[in-house]
Amino acid sequence: MIDHLDERIIEILKKDSRRPFVDIANQLKVSEGTVRSRVRKLVEDGVIKGFTIKTSSKNVKALLEIRTDINVNTADIATEVAKYDGVNEVFEVTGDQDVVAIIDVESSPQLNEIIEQVRRYDNVVSTKTRLILKEHFGDE
Repeated sequence: MIDHLDERIIEILKKDSRRPFVDIANQLKVSEGTVRSRVRKLVEDGVIKGFTIKTSSKNVKALLEIRTDINVNTADIATEVAKYDGVNEVFEVTGDQDVVAIIDVESSPQLNEIIEQVRRYDNVVSTKTRLILKEHFGDE
């Protein structure tokens, strides 16, 4: 179970996962050791699953929305899509679509290949692709 201090540490790390623990401690008015042990515990407990970087890529980025047959387990499709090179994240969602994937590849043909592979699944009813034109991060 996480508390308010853990939540604040997580929010800071979401914006800059390389932020020194000393800086976080000073901002939150706690010791550096407290921040270090809290982060270690959050990682051990699986609350923090990893630390990532964001790049200013010149790649083709897109959201791939996938609608599945009503009788299919969307987790199975989401798990398979997550295995493709270039797929950064996959979410099971509510609404008209069932699965959304964030894709970052070097070219349009690579993006198209992923889309074509997904469309080959028997239980995929339709896909919708949205190209990402510009990204905005919380610290900008």
